[in-house]
Amino acid sequence: MLNALYPPMPWETLKNQWPNSQHSQFIHTSDVRWHVQIFGEGPPLLLLHGLGSSTHTWRGMAPFLSKHYRLIAVDTPGHAFSSIPSTSGAKFEGMAKSLRELLDTLRIWPTAVMGHSAGACLAAKLLLNTPNMPAPALVALNPAWLPLPGLANWMFPVSAKLIALNPLSAWLFAKHMTKDLVIQKILSSTGSHLSEADIFFYRVLMQSPAHLKGVLQMMSHWNLGKLPEQLSQLRGRVLIQAGINDLTIPFGHAVTSHHKITQSQLHPLSDLGHLAHEEKPQASAEQILDWLATTTA
Repeated sequence: MLNALYPPMPWETLKNQWPNSQHSQFIHTSDVRWHVQIFGEGPPLLLLHGLGSSTHTWRGMAPFLSKHYRLIAVDTPGHAFSSIPSTSGAKFEGMAKSLRELLDTLRIWPTAVMGHSAGACLAAKLLLNTPNMPAPALVALNPAWLPLPGLANWMFPVSAKLIALNPLSAWLFAKHMTKDLVIQKILSSTGSHLSEADIFFYRVLMQSPAHLKGVLQMMSHWNLGKLPEQLSQLRGRVLIQAGINDLTIPFGHAVTSHHKITQSQLHPLSDLGHLAHEEKPQASAEQILDWLATTTA
């Protein structure tokens, strides 16, 4: 009965509105039905969005990146059009394992990986777990690599777990998200200012009970484990691009991560927040392409 409250996001209804949907396909691994978009010319570049987002987050950057790279953009398990994984699959370790399985199925190993926020955590996990593979260049956008500051460090997962105990929580949240001011307030709390066209996609996501259920599941299993200490073990070159006005993850975290990773570069983005790559996609993409070109050379 409860499953009826959490229908998957209707792909057939939304695909004509979704960015780059002409390049979409669905790939099954042992635990997840992945929504994947593959397009562009050049070496493979894997794109991993942040918590609560989807492949749409790359819509502004994609026209610039796809001229130089073959993009592989995925919806994280439980997000948007990818299915909700098992409990163990919602942890970073489980997601990284399933992601590796997806890449093996596609017979692709990326030359570079780009991850935003929690997506940067998944990217780092993937690379740390595959020491036998060539080390891709890693681009981390406002990475969530360190424990959240203050009370948020323990309230974030604890609150999510308490909410997740109520099987109606995600459904009730989705009903609450029908109020436009709520969505605008959430996005403004990131320190970013998005256009109405960008807000549209977050509105669709936040009003989907299934998407919110996947987000809450990921939040409830949020545990960085030894990742902060393992950052120095990343073998490839690393670019950290971070908005100075990020209200979700303090800019100081990017500085600390930069100091932990000896082969990293830090590119601050003035006057931009947590969704900097959506606020100024062309400037963000061009800076990344320049760095990747230098790294490859």
